[in-house]
Amino acid sequence: MGSLPQRHIATEAQQLLELAYDDAKRLGLNLHGLVTDFRKVVIDSDFYSLEPGNEKLRPVQATPVPGLTLAGDYTKQKHLATMEGAVVSGHYAAEAVRQELGT
Repeated sequence: MGSLPQRHIATEAQQLLELAYDDAKRLGLNLHGLVTDFRKVVIDSDFYSLEPGNEKLRPVQATPVPGLTLAGDYTKQKHLATMEGAVVSGHYAAEAVRQELGT
């Protein structure tokens, strides 16, 4: 949708669907008539803010707690809040576990 998610908190669900249709069309995809169900879920605190200074809030995968390793798109890695970020984070977490176990 070309903008920060916070800008769309007040946007109606139908309007968001139209924005998604427009974005898909720019990518060469025609989704009209293919979406059978949709809803808008908003939990304001779930949005990662790209404002300066917030990157330091993202934890690394390794923790000082023995046996506790973090993984997820919210952890420190190069992709922000994406499926790719979750996958990369999983790889980093596995490496942290490997290092903790000394293997």
